[in-house]
Amino acid sequence: MGKYVSMLRYEAKTIFLDPVNLYMCLFPIIVLILSSFVFPIILESIDPLQSVALRLTMLLLLIIILAFGTFFLAAMATFLLLEQKDEHTLHTIAVTPIGTSGYLKFKMTYVYIMSVVGIIVVLGGTKLIAGDKYTLDGMSVFDNIGIPHIISFALVNGLFTPALGLLQGAFARNKVEGFAYMKGTGILALVPALMILEAFQGGLQYLLGIFPNFWAIRGILLRLMPAESNANLTYPLYLLIGGAYNFAILVAAYRLFIKKAQY
Repeated sequence: MGKYVSMLRYEAKTIFLDPVNLYMCLFPIIVLILSSFVFPIILESIDPLQSVALRLTMLLLLIIILAFGTFFLAAMATFLLLEQKDEHTLHTIAVTPIGTSGYLKFKMTYVYIMSVVGIIVVLGGTKLIAGDKYTLDGMSVFDNIGIPHIISFALVNGLFTPALGLLQGAFARNKVEGFAYMKGTGILALVPALMILEAFQGGLQYLLGIFPNFWAIRGILLRLMPAESNANLTYPLYLLIGGAYNFAILVAAYRLFIKKAQY
């Protein structure tokens, strides 16, 4: 345990010196500024009588708030891993007491915690600062969620960050390939946007379930903006499925990265 505490102290000391760590800290603040001050301006520009346009726009903006942070942090995690590959430090770490496995567990736990905290800051901050700006039929959609919803969503959705980071880091051999993978997988951030389409409001929504970030985002969206459909699950069930799915991918990605790191 002492070796992990030492690594944590080192990360804490370098958090404002390492650009990657600094970006991880700043990005949630940037998203919070957008969600609290910029997005409300967009919503206010829409005539309240155009309820359909207002609802669709709000859904899209909420999806951006919920989805894009995890992809940015996953890209940062990939960058951290590829930096180790390029500098061949993983082989050096392998002969230390902590080992490659222990180092990866620490780094991915660190990235996961950063992701969870970031999601809580963005979602909780938006509710606190600008919750009354996200209004439908005279009621704020953020009134439908409380702290337990925000924390539970963050804990599940945050799993996708280290999972995607490890997958991209496993397949990419260097930073150039890594950037290509980041651009390619970035399309996954747009997948939840398909949920605004009428076709994916019923049973067809589960076609999107192959994408790991669908489940938690779908669950919290239905809490924020309830929609009547017999095909919808309960919020806890969406999170349970999403948590199990993301954790399985995380374990598989971790094993794949360890296997490829040995070569």
